[in-house]
Amino acid sequence: MKLSQYNFLRRHDDATIFFNATTCALAVVDENFLQVINDVKNNSYDEKNYDAQLISDMKASGCLVEDDVDELERLEFYRNLAKYDVTNFGLTIAPTLDCNFRCKYCFETHPKGKMTSETQAALVKFVENHLERTKNFSVTWYGGEPLLAKEIIWSLSEKFLAMCEKSSIDYDAFIITNASLLEDSDVELFKKYKISGAQITIDGVKEIHDSRRRSITNESTFDLLIDRVNLLLNNGLSVIVRVNIDKENIDRVDELLEVLAERIDKRAELKIDFGQVSPFTDICKSIESDCYNNEQFADVMIPLYEKVLARGFTVNKMAAYPAPRVNFCCTDYVNSFVVDNRGELYRCWNHVGNLKYSSGNVNDGDNLTLEKNYLSWIQWNPIRHPKCRECACLPICTGGCPDAMRNSNDGQPVCGTVKYNLDKVLEHYYEQLKGEILP
Repeated sequence: MKLSQYNFLRRHDDATIFFNATTCALAVVDENFLQVINDVKNNSYDEKNYDAQLISDMKASGCLVEDDVDELERLEFYRNLAKYDVTNFGLTIAPTLDCNFRCKYCFETHPKGKMTSETQAALVKFVENHLERTKNFSVTWYGGEPLLAKEIIWSLSEKFLAMCEKSSIDYDAFIITNASLLEDSDVELFKKYKISGAQITIDGVKEIHDSRRRSITNESTFDLLIDRVNLLLNNGLSVIVRVNIDKENIDRVDELLEVLAERIDKRAELKIDFGQVSPFTDICKSIESDCYNNEQFADVMIPLYEKVLARGFTVNKMAAYPAPRVNFCCTDYVNSFVVDNRGELYRCWNHVGNLKYSSGNVNDGDNLTLEKNYLSWIQWNPIRHPKCRECACLPICTGGCPDAMRNSNDGQPVCGTVKYNLDKVLEHYYEQLKGEILP
Protein backbone atom coordinates (compact mmCIF):
# COMPACT_ATOMS: atom_id res chain seq x y z
CA MET A 1 0.00 0.00 0.00
CA LYS A 2 1.22 3.54 -0.74
CA LEU A 3 0.04 7.11 -0.41
CA SER A 4 -1.51 8.93 -3.34
CA GLN A 5 0.70 11.61 -4.85
CA TYR A 6 -2.40 13.82 -4.90
CA ASN A 7 -3.03 14.02 -1.16
CA PHE A 8 -3.21 17.32 0.72
CA LEU A 9 -3.17 17.70 4.52
CA ARG A 10 -3.68 21.12 6.05
CA ARG A 11 -4.08 22.38 9.62
CA HIS A 12 -6.87 24.87 10.29
CA ASP A 13 -8.58 25.81 13.59
CA ASP A 14 -6.90 22.95 15.44
CA ALA A 15 -8.31 20.53 12.85
CA THR A 16 -6.52 18.53 10.18
CA ILE A 17 -8.21 18.80 6.79
CA PHE A 18 -7.63 16.09 4.19
CA PHE A 19 -8.20 16.54 0.46
CA ASN A 20 -7.39 14.30 -2.48
CA ALA A 21 -7.19 15.84 -5.95
CA THR A 22 -8.19 12.65 -7.78
CA THR A 23 -11.50 12.14 -5.98
CA CYS A 24 -11.89 15.68 -4.54
CA ALA A 25 -12.81 14.03 -1.24
CA LEU A 26 -12.68 16.46 1.69
CA ALA A 27 -12.73 15.48 5.37
CA VAL A 28 -11.57 16.39 8.83
CA VAL A 29 -9.38 13.51 9.96
CA ASP A 30 -8.29 12.20 13.36
CA GLU A 31 -5.14 10.69 14.84
CA ASN A 32 -6.04 7.20 13.61
CA PHE A 33 -6.10 8.47 10.02
CA LEU A 34 -2.77 10.24 10.50
CA GLN A 35 -1.25 7.14 12.10
CA VAL A 36 -2.01 5.11 8.99
CA ILE A 37 -0.34 7.78 6.84
CA ASN A 38 2.76 7.81 9.05
CA ASP A 39 2.97 4.02 9.05
CA VAL A 40 2.81 3.92 5.24
CA LYS A 41 5.56 6.53 5.06
CA ASN A 42 7.70 4.51 7.48
CA ASN A 43 7.07 1.20 5.69
CA SER A 44 5.37 -0.21 8.78
CA TYR A 45 1.85 -0.47 7.37
CA ASP A 46 0.00 -3.67 8.29
CA GLU A 47 -3.66 -3.54 7.36
CA LYS A 48 -4.81 -5.89 10.13
CA ASN A 49 -3.64 -3.34 12.72
CA TYR A 50 -6.31 -0.79 11.78
CA ASP A 51 -10.06 -0.43 11.79
CA ALA A 52 -11.40 -2.01 8.60
CA GLN A 53 -13.87 0.83 7.94
CA LEU A 54 -11.11 3.42 8.29
CA ILE A 55 -8.96 1.67 5.69
CA SER A 56 -11.94 1.24 3.38
CA ASP A 57 -12.70 4.97 3.64
CA MET A 58 -9.07 5.91 3.04
CA LYS A 59 -9.00 3.82 -0.12
CA ALA A 60 -12.33 5.21 -1.34
CA SER A 61 -11.13 8.78 -0.76
CA GLY A 62 -8.05 8.15 -2.90
CA CYS A 63 -5.67 8.62 0.01
CA LEU A 64 -4.36 5.04 -0.16
CA VAL A 65 -3.58 3.27 -3.43
CA GLU A 66 -2.24 -0.18 -4.16
CA ASP A 67 1.50 -0.52 -4.74
CA ASP A 68 1.07 -1.56 -8.37
CA VAL A 69 -1.07 1.45 -9.31
CA ASP A 70 0.60 4.11 -11.47
CA GLU A 71 -1.57 7.18 -10.85
CA LEU A 72 -0.21 9.09 -13.84
CA GLU A 73 -0.88 6.15 -16.11
CA ARG A 74 -4.39 5.82 -14.73
CA LEU A 75 -5.04 9.54 -15.19
CA GLU A 76 -3.84 9.39 -18.77
CA PHE A 77 -6.06 6.36 -19.45
CA TYR A 78 -9.20 8.16 -18.26
CA ARG A 79 -8.11 11.30 -20.07
CA ASN A 80 -7.89 9.37 -23.35
CA LEU A 81 -11.15 7.56 -22.62
CA ALA A 82 -12.94 10.91 -22.37
CA LYS A 83 -11.02 12.63 -25.15
CA TYR A 84 -11.83 10.01 -27.77
CA ASP A 85 -15.41 9.36 -26.67
CA VAL A 86 -17.67 9.79 -29.69
CA THR A 87 -20.94 9.12 -27.88
CA ASN A 88 -20.98 12.78 -26.79
CA PHE A 89 -21.02 15.41 -29.52
CA GLY A 90 -20.69 19.12 -28.80
CA LEU A 91 -21.01 22.13 -31.09
CA THR A 92 -20.51 25.79 -30.30
CA ILE A 93 -22.16 27.69 -33.15
CA ALA A 94 -21.70 31.36 -34.01
CA PRO A 95 -24.39 32.07 -36.64
CA THR A 96 -22.91 35.56 -36.89
CA LEU A 97 -19.77 37.29 -35.62
CA ASP A 98 -21.51 40.66 -35.77
CA CYS A 99 -22.52 42.26 -32.48
CA ASN A 100 -24.59 45.20 -31.28
CA PHE A 101 -22.19 45.76 -28.36
CA ARG A 102 -18.61 46.99 -28.40
CA CYS A 103 -17.20 45.69 -25.12
CA LYS A 104 -13.84 47.19 -24.27
CA TYR A 105 -12.17 43.84 -23.59
CA CYS A 106 -13.65 41.80 -26.47
CA PHE A 107 -11.14 39.85 -28.58
CA GLU A 108 -13.40 39.68 -31.67
CA THR A 109 -13.53 42.03 -34.66
CA HIS A 110 -17.29 41.60 -35.40
CA PRO A 111 -17.42 41.42 -39.19
CA LYS A 112 -20.86 41.74 -40.73
CA GLY A 113 -22.65 38.76 -42.19
CA LYS A 114 -24.72 35.78 -41.15
CA MET A 115 -24.46 32.08 -41.92
CA THR A 116 -25.77 31.50 -45.44
CA SER A 117 -28.37 28.88 -46.27
CA GLU A 118 -25.65 26.88 -48.09
CA THR A 119 -23.42 26.85 -45.01
CA GLN A 120 -26.38 25.94 -42.81
CA ALA A 121 -27.08 22.96 -45.06
CA ALA A 122 -23.42 21.93 -44.94
CA LEU A 123 -23.44 22.22 -41.15
CA VAL A 124 -26.54 20.02 -40.94
CA LYS A 125 -24.75 17.43 -43.08
CA PHE A 126 -21.68 17.69 -40.85
CA VAL A 127 -23.86 17.07 -37.80
CA GLU A 128 -25.62 14.18 -39.48
CA ASN A 129 -22.26 12.53 -40.19
CA HIS A 130 -21.29 12.83 -36.50
CA LEU A 131 -24.52 11.46 -35.07
CA GLU A 132 -24.03 7.86 -36.12
CA ARG A 133 -22.59 6.74 -32.76
CA THR A 134 -23.74 9.72 -30.72
CA LYS A 135 -25.97 9.38 -27.67
CA ASN A 136 -25.88 13.01 -26.51
CA PHE A 137 -25.72 16.12 -28.68
CA SER A 138 -25.19 19.54 -27.06
CA VAL A 139 -25.22 22.93 -28.75
CA THR A 140 -24.06 26.26 -27.39
CA TRP A 141 -25.19 29.31 -29.37
CA TYR A 142 -22.42 31.88 -29.46
CA GLY A 143 -21.25 34.93 -31.37
CA GLY A 144 -20.81 37.83 -31.91
CA GLU A 145 -24.32 38.23 -30.65
CA PRO A 146 -26.28 35.13 -31.66
CA LEU A 147 -29.69 36.80 -31.27
CA LEU A 148 -28.85 38.96 -34.29
CA ALA A 149 -29.45 35.74 -36.21
CA LYS A 150 -32.54 34.35 -34.47
CA GLU A 151 -34.00 32.94 -37.64
CA ILE A 152 -30.88 30.80 -38.13
CA ILE A 153 -31.00 29.55 -34.54
CA TRP A 154 -34.63 28.50 -34.91
CA SER A 155 -34.08 26.89 -38.32
CA LEU A 156 -30.99 24.90 -37.35
CA SER A 157 -32.55 23.90 -34.03
CA GLU A 158 -35.58 22.52 -35.87
CA LYS A 159 -33.32 20.33 -38.01
CA PHE A 160 -31.10 19.21 -35.11
CA LEU A 161 -34.11 18.20 -33.03
CA ALA A 162 -35.62 16.25 -35.91
CA MET A 163 -32.41 14.30 -36.45
CA CYS A 164 -32.05 13.57 -32.74
CA GLU A 165 -35.65 12.46 -32.35
CA LYS A 166 -35.31 10.14 -35.35
CA SER A 167 -32.22 8.48 -33.85
CA SER A 168 -33.27 8.64 -30.15
CA ILE A 169 -30.39 10.99 -29.30
CA ASP A 170 -30.61 13.28 -26.28
CA TYR A 171 -30.40 16.94 -27.29
CA ASP A 172 -29.84 20.07 -25.23
CA ALA A 173 -28.83 23.64 -25.95
CA PHE A 174 -27.67 26.79 -24.19
CA ILE A 175 -27.02 30.35 -25.34
CA ILE A 176 -24.38 32.94 -24.52
CA THR A 177 -25.97 36.31 -25.25
CA ASN A 178 -25.88 39.93 -24.20
CA ALA A 179 -29.71 39.56 -23.99
CA SER A 180 -30.43 43.07 -25.30
CA LEU A 181 -32.35 41.60 -28.25
CA LEU A 182 -34.23 39.01 -26.22
CA GLU A 183 -37.99 39.50 -26.69
CA ASP A 184 -40.83 38.10 -24.61
CA SER A 185 -41.91 35.91 -27.54
CA ASP A 186 -38.47 34.28 -27.68
CA VAL A 187 -39.08 32.47 -24.41
CA GLU A 188 -41.50 29.98 -25.92
CA LEU A 189 -39.10 29.40 -28.81
CA PHE A 190 -36.30 28.73 -26.33
CA LYS A 191 -38.48 26.05 -24.76
CA LYS A 192 -39.55 24.64 -28.11
CA TYR A 193 -35.96 24.30 -29.26
CA LYS A 194 -34.63 23.05 -25.90
CA ILE A 195 -32.49 26.10 -25.17
CA SER A 196 -32.56 25.51 -21.43
CA GLY A 197 -30.84 28.67 -20.31
CA ALA A 198 -28.60 31.62 -20.99
CA GLN A 199 -25.42 33.26 -19.82
CA ILE A 200 -25.82 37.02 -19.62
CA THR A 201 -22.98 39.34 -18.69
CA ILE A 202 -23.55 42.30 -16.36
CA ASP A 203 -20.27 43.95 -15.45
CA GLY A 204 -21.26 46.21 -12.60
CA VAL A 205 -23.78 48.83 -11.55
CA LYS A 206 -25.34 50.93 -14.27
CA GLU A 207 -22.52 53.36 -15.03
CA ILE A 208 -19.86 50.66 -14.80
CA HIS A 209 -21.74 48.17 -16.98
CA ASP A 210 -22.69 50.71 -19.62
CA SER A 211 -19.12 52.02 -19.88
CA ARG A 212 -17.59 48.55 -20.26
CA ARG A 213 -20.27 46.84 -22.35
CA ARG A 214 -21.21 49.65 -24.68
CA SER A 215 -24.18 49.41 -27.00
CA ILE A 216 -23.44 50.56 -30.55
CA THR A 217 -26.29 53.05 -30.09
CA ASN A 218 -24.74 54.28 -26.79
CA GLU A 219 -28.01 53.51 -25.03
CA SER A 220 -27.92 52.11 -21.51
CA THR A 221 -28.69 48.38 -21.36
CA PHE A 222 -28.31 47.78 -17.61
CA ASP A 223 -31.99 47.97 -16.63
CA LEU A 224 -33.04 46.06 -19.74
CA LEU A 225 -30.74 43.16 -18.90
CA ILE A 226 -32.06 42.84 -15.36
CA ASP A 227 -35.55 42.73 -16.84
CA ARG A 228 -34.44 40.02 -19.30
CA VAL A 229 -32.89 37.96 -16.49
CA ASN A 230 -36.22 38.08 -14.66
CA LEU A 231 -38.07 37.15 -17.86
CA LEU A 232 -36.08 33.95 -18.24
CA LEU A 233 -36.10 32.98 -14.57
CA ASN A 234 -39.84 33.59 -14.23
CA ASN A 235 -40.43 31.28 -17.18
CA GLY A 236 -38.47 28.39 -15.71
CA LEU A 237 -35.25 28.83 -17.67
CA SER A 238 -31.84 28.89 -16.03
CA VAL A 239 -29.67 32.01 -16.03
CA ILE A 240 -26.02 32.54 -15.28
CA VAL A 241 -25.10 36.17 -14.72
CA ARG A 242 -21.44 36.48 -15.53
CA VAL A 243 -19.44 39.38 -14.14
CA ASN A 244 -16.16 39.86 -15.96
CA ILE A 245 -13.66 40.97 -13.35
CA ASP A 246 -10.54 43.10 -13.63
CA LYS A 247 -8.88 45.79 -11.54
CA GLU A 248 -11.24 48.42 -12.95
CA ASN A 249 -14.52 47.05 -11.57
CA ILE A 250 -13.69 44.71 -8.69
CA ASP A 251 -14.14 47.34 -5.98
CA ARG A 252 -17.78 47.84 -6.96
CA VAL A 253 -18.95 44.24 -7.14
CA ASP A 254 -20.73 44.68 -3.78
CA GLU A 255 -22.90 47.43 -5.25
CA LEU A 256 -23.90 45.24 -8.19
CA LEU A 257 -24.83 42.34 -5.91
CA GLU A 258 -26.97 44.65 -3.78
CA VAL A 259 -28.84 45.87 -6.86
CA LEU A 260 -29.38 42.32 -8.08
CA ALA A 261 -30.56 41.23 -4.63
CA GLU A 262 -33.19 43.97 -4.71
CA ARG A 263 -34.36 43.49 -8.27
CA ILE A 264 -34.11 39.80 -9.16
CA ASP A 265 -37.41 38.02 -8.56
CA LYS A 266 -36.02 34.51 -7.98
CA ARG A 267 -32.76 35.21 -6.27
CA ALA A 268 -32.01 31.64 -5.16
CA GLU A 269 -32.37 30.39 -8.74
CA LEU A 270 -29.92 32.87 -10.22
CA LYS A 271 -26.39 31.55 -10.70
CA ILE A 272 -23.58 34.08 -10.59
CA ASP A 273 -20.16 33.46 -12.03
CA PHE A 274 -17.05 35.61 -12.24
CA GLY A 275 -14.97 35.70 -15.39
CA GLN A 276 -11.33 36.66 -15.53
CA VAL A 277 -10.72 39.34 -18.14
CA SER A 278 -7.64 38.30 -20.12
CA PRO A 279 -5.88 39.85 -23.14
CA PHE A 280 -6.32 36.82 -25.40
CA THR A 281 -5.38 38.54 -28.65
CA ASP A 282 -3.63 41.65 -29.92
CA ILE A 283 -7.08 43.24 -30.30
CA CYS A 284 -7.52 43.41 -26.53
CA LYS A 285 -3.91 44.16 -25.51
CA SER A 286 -4.97 47.69 -24.60
CA ILE A 287 -6.65 46.41 -21.42
CA GLU A 288 -3.73 44.20 -20.35
CA SER A 289 -2.67 46.46 -17.47
CA ASP A 290 -6.16 46.13 -15.91
CA CYS A 291 -6.12 42.32 -16.00
CA TYR A 292 -5.34 39.93 -13.18
CA ASN A 293 -3.03 37.02 -13.88
CA ASN A 294 -4.13 33.61 -12.61
CA GLU A 295 -2.30 33.89 -9.32
CA GLN A 296 -3.79 37.33 -8.62
CA PHE A 297 -7.28 36.22 -9.65
CA ALA A 298 -7.02 33.24 -7.30
CA ASP A 299 -6.69 35.68 -4.39
CA VAL A 300 -9.95 37.48 -5.18
CA MET A 301 -12.11 34.49 -6.14
CA ILE A 302 -13.10 33.16 -2.71
CA PRO A 303 -14.12 36.56 -1.29
CA LEU A 304 -16.22 37.17 -4.42
CA TYR A 305 -18.09 33.88 -4.13
CA GLU A 306 -18.61 34.38 -0.40
CA LYS A 307 -20.36 37.67 -1.22
CA VAL A 308 -22.61 35.85 -3.70
CA LEU A 309 -23.61 33.15 -1.21
CA ALA A 310 -24.16 35.69 1.57
CA ARG A 311 -26.85 37.38 -0.53
CA GLY A 312 -28.74 34.19 -1.29
CA PHE A 313 -27.62 33.64 -4.87
CA THR A 314 -26.20 30.42 -6.24
CA VAL A 315 -22.58 30.10 -7.30
CA ASN A 316 -22.41 28.72 -10.82
CA LYS A 317 -21.25 25.08 -10.58
CA MET A 318 -19.79 25.92 -7.17
CA ALA A 319 -16.92 27.19 -9.26
CA ALA A 320 -14.73 27.84 -6.24
CA TYR A 321 -14.57 24.14 -5.35
CA PRO A 322 -12.42 21.90 -7.55
CA ALA A 323 -13.88 18.91 -9.34
CA PRO A 324 -12.16 15.86 -10.79
CA ARG A 325 -11.45 16.48 -14.43
CA VAL A 326 -9.54 14.65 -17.11
CA ASN A 327 -9.71 17.30 -19.83
CA PHE A 328 -9.71 21.07 -19.53
CA CYS A 329 -12.35 22.12 -22.05
CA CYS A 330 -13.84 21.46 -25.48
CA THR A 331 -10.40 22.04 -27.03
CA ASP A 332 -9.16 18.56 -26.22
CA TYR A 333 -12.27 16.49 -26.91
CA VAL A 334 -12.21 14.78 -30.29
CA ASN A 335 -15.95 15.21 -30.87
CA SER A 336 -16.31 18.88 -29.97
CA PHE A 337 -16.11 21.81 -32.39
CA VAL A 338 -16.58 25.55 -32.65
CA VAL A 339 -18.07 26.70 -35.97
CA ASP A 340 -18.46 30.26 -37.22
CA ASN A 341 -20.86 31.82 -39.71
CA ARG A 342 -18.62 30.91 -42.67
CA GLY A 343 -18.53 27.26 -41.64
CA GLU A 344 -14.94 27.39 -40.37
CA LEU A 345 -14.19 24.87 -37.63
CA TYR A 346 -12.05 25.70 -34.59
CA ARG A 347 -10.90 23.96 -31.43
CA CYS A 348 -11.17 26.96 -29.09
CA TRP A 349 -13.79 29.67 -28.46
CA ASN A 350 -11.02 32.25 -28.35
CA HIS A 351 -10.15 31.53 -31.99
CA VAL A 352 -13.58 31.97 -33.55
CA GLY A 353 -13.30 34.12 -36.66
CA ASN A 354 -9.50 33.82 -36.86
CA LEU A 355 -8.76 31.77 -39.99
CA LYS A 356 -5.21 31.09 -38.83
CA TYR A 357 -6.69 28.62 -36.34
CA SER A 358 -9.26 26.99 -38.61
CA SER A 359 -9.20 23.18 -38.86
CA GLY A 360 -11.33 23.09 -41.99
CA ASN A 361 -14.72 24.17 -43.26
CA VAL A 362 -18.03 22.29 -43.23
CA ASN A 363 -18.62 23.49 -46.79
CA ASP A 364 -15.84 21.13 -47.90
CA GLY A 365 -18.33 18.31 -47.35
CA ASP A 366 -16.88 14.86 -48.04
CA ASN A 367 -13.50 16.47 -48.79
CA LEU A 368 -13.16 17.83 -45.25
CA THR A 369 -10.02 16.50 -43.56
CA LEU A 370 -9.55 17.43 -39.92
CA GLU A 371 -5.78 17.64 -39.71
CA LYS A 372 -4.65 21.25 -39.88
CA ASN A 373 -4.60 22.61 -36.28
CA TYR A 374 -7.06 19.91 -35.18
CA LEU A 375 -4.51 17.17 -34.49
CA SER A 376 -2.06 19.36 -32.59
CA TRP A 377 -4.79 20.53 -30.21
CA ILE A 378 -6.23 17.06 -29.72
CA GLN A 379 -2.80 15.63 -28.92
CA TRP A 380 -2.00 18.28 -26.32
CA ASN A 381 -1.15 16.39 -23.13
CA PRO A 382 -0.07 18.06 -19.86
CA ILE A 383 1.32 14.75 -18.61
CA ARG A 384 4.19 15.18 -21.06
CA HIS A 385 5.36 18.26 -19.17
CA PRO A 386 7.50 17.69 -16.05
CA LYS A 387 5.87 20.74 -14.48
CA CYS A 388 2.50 18.95 -14.57
CA ARG A 389 3.70 15.39 -13.96
CA GLU A 390 5.15 16.44 -10.63
CA CYS A 391 2.24 18.62 -9.52
CA ALA A 392 -0.25 17.40 -6.91
CA CYS A 393 -2.95 19.58 -8.52
CA LEU A 394 -2.82 17.82 -11.90
CA PRO A 395 -6.17 15.94 -11.58
CA ILE A 396 -8.04 19.20 -10.88
CA CYS A 397 -6.06 21.47 -13.20
CA THR A 398 -5.17 19.19 -16.15
CA GLY A 399 -2.48 21.60 -17.25
CA GLY A 400 -4.64 24.70 -17.34
CA CYS A 401 -5.96 26.43 -20.45
CA PRO A 402 -4.33 24.98 -23.61
CA ASP A 403 -4.69 28.31 -25.40
CA ALA A 404 -2.96 30.14 -22.54
CA MET A 405 -0.05 27.70 -22.88
CA ARG A 406 0.19 28.40 -26.61
CA ASN A 407 0.41 32.12 -25.83
CA SER A 408 2.82 31.82 -22.91
CA ASN A 409 6.35 33.19 -23.26
CA ASP A 410 8.01 29.88 -22.41
CA GLY A 411 5.57 27.48 -24.08
CA GLN A 412 4.88 25.83 -20.73
CA PRO A 413 1.45 25.04 -19.23
CA VAL A 414 -0.08 28.00 -17.39
CA CYS A 415 -1.24 26.96 -13.93
CA GLY A 416 -4.91 27.57 -13.23
CA THR A 417 -6.22 29.49 -10.23
CA VAL A 418 -6.69 26.29 -8.20
CA LYS A 419 -2.92 25.95 -8.00
CA TYR A 420 -2.77 29.18 -6.01
CA ASN A 421 -5.90 29.19 -3.87
CA LEU A 422 -6.51 25.55 -2.96
CA ASP A 423 -5.64 26.13 0.71
CA LYS A 424 -8.13 29.00 0.89
CA VAL A 425 -10.78 26.89 -0.88
CA LEU A 426 -10.36 24.07 1.62
CA GLU A 427 -10.57 26.46 4.56
CA HIS A 428 -13.69 28.07 3.08
CA TYR A 429 -15.48 24.75 2.69
CA TYR A 430 -14.37 23.61 6.11
CA GLU A 431 -16.07 26.69 7.56
CA GLN A 432 -19.16 26.14 5.39
CA LEU A 433 -19.58 22.47 6.22
CA LYS A 434 -18.44 22.02 9.81
CA GLY A 435 -21.36 21.16 12.01
CA GLU A 436 -23.32 19.98 8.97
CA ILE A 437 -21.36 17.18 7.35
CA LEU A 438 -17.95 17.18 8.92
CA PRO A 439 -17.37 16.17 12.55
